[in-house]
Amino acid sequence: MPDCLTQESVAFADALTFAAIPEDVIGAAKRCLVDGVGVAIAGLETDVASRLGAFVVNSGPGPARLLGNPGQTTDLANAALYVGACGNALDWDDVQLPEGEARPFGLLMHGTTPLLATLFATTELIRNETGQGVSGEAFLTAFVAGWEVSGKLALTVTPDHYFSGFHTSGTLGTFGCAIAAGKLLGLSAEHMTWSLGHAASMAAGIQASMGTMTKPMHVGWCAARGLEAALLARAGIDGPDDALDGPRGYLTTTSGTVDVDRALGRFGDPFVLGAPGVSAKPYPCGAVTHPGMDALKRVMAENAVKADDIKHIAVAAGSKMWSVISYPFAETPFQAKYSFPFLLAAIALRGTVGRAEFRDDFILSEACISFQKMVEVRVDETVQADDSDIVDARLTIDLNDGRTFVVDGLADYPGGPVVPLNDDAVDQKFLDATSGLLSAEQAVSVRSMLRSFETQSDAGTLLDAVGTITVPSL
Repeated sequence: MPDCLTQESVAFADALTFAAIPEDVIGAAKRCLVDGVGVAIAGLETDVASRLGAFVVNSGPGPARLLGNPGQTTDLANAALYVGACGNALDWDDVQLPEGEARPFGLLMHGTTPLLATLFATTELIRNETGQGVSGEAFLTAFVAGWEVSGKLALTVTPDHYFSGFHTSGTLGTFGCAIAAGKLLGLSAEHMTWSLGHAASMAAGIQASMGTMTKPMHVGWCAARGLEAALLARAGIDGPDDALDGPRGYLTTTSGTVDVDRALGRFGDPFVLGAPGVSAKPYPCGAVTHPGMDALKRVMAENAVKADDIKHIAVAAGSKMWSVISYPFAETPFQAKYSFPFLLAAIALRGTVGRAEFRDDFILSEACISFQKMVEVRVDETVQADDSDIVDARLTIDLNDGRTFVVDGLADYPGGPVVPLNDDAVDQKFLDATSGLLSAEQAVSVRSMLRSFETQSDAGTLLDAVGTITVPSL
């Protein structure tokens, strides 16, 4: 293997075959497909999906059909943009688990959504060019290759990259998408190297966009740019052979420090999808808030506390938390995903945080507004445990009867890195995410197709199986 991250990434992807992927990694990849397709379908009912859908349709027809509307076609980049943005619109898509020191859970990669968006668009391109479908095995191989490259890159730069203000999923995800598209298109190693060079000049996304419609666009853009990078390389437009490396390479340019030893010599050994793995999110909001949300849920359940019993909640966390979860009050669905007061209001008032809670009728309700005003956020750097894999939060819950509970968010909350959602839970999440959008029979059929995706002769038939989705008025 060459001692160069760019070349090693390409060499790994170029050599990867379906037969060489361990069985547990294939299982994890299919679990990602179930979760990723489910949250993308759920994302179709969001405001950003509606507005972006109109933009895409107005751009004119093209070779790619749209998820949820296969009778409508558009150009490849817009198709990838649309699916990627829909998949991240609810912030419900899966998260890479941490590995080693200083790699907190929730701050690595949303790896599945951009890869699915890129690969579905690439599949449409191949169907149009060759008249033949892409096999499920080829699709999964490209998916695993892309996840492995973007996931390993995330380990080399996080947290410096993230805490400098970059949104990792939108930046490093571009490289995984370029690899996945190049793999599916059958690019040579040289051309795939060029595609990484193109991706390095296009990869972007800043955290200032969190809480706005721009944030899910990061994931859509990286899916589109990754595909375009591969197509530019296929067209013979060359690029640098060390775009990831050295003092002028992407990683050093966008990070204070780069630990290449976390990736060099480790592609596929083990696969990121196998170890440390990927966690399907139980709640459609920032993963770093989930332990604190679960802490309130536990206190209320264990002590028979109701929302009306609560007088005040103080949430203490270090600056790592508040650099991401930055809204002290939520007025829109996107702000709500980055507002601890809102998320605790939803837990207290509804007992859960799901699709229904991120709608205006709840966010703007008198009860939700009043509860948010009772929640105070505090900066306390002592809350963060040095050896913790999660971004910690401590809740001080004062009740009207004079009782006070002080509780920390725990790493072993359901759906977290210690107790991840298993296959059955992900299957149920798929049914929950698609309810009202797919019929019960259709949802089970699509889920079964994804669970056996390696047997599909044409991955593109998934768009037909999903069919045309009529989004109910919200």
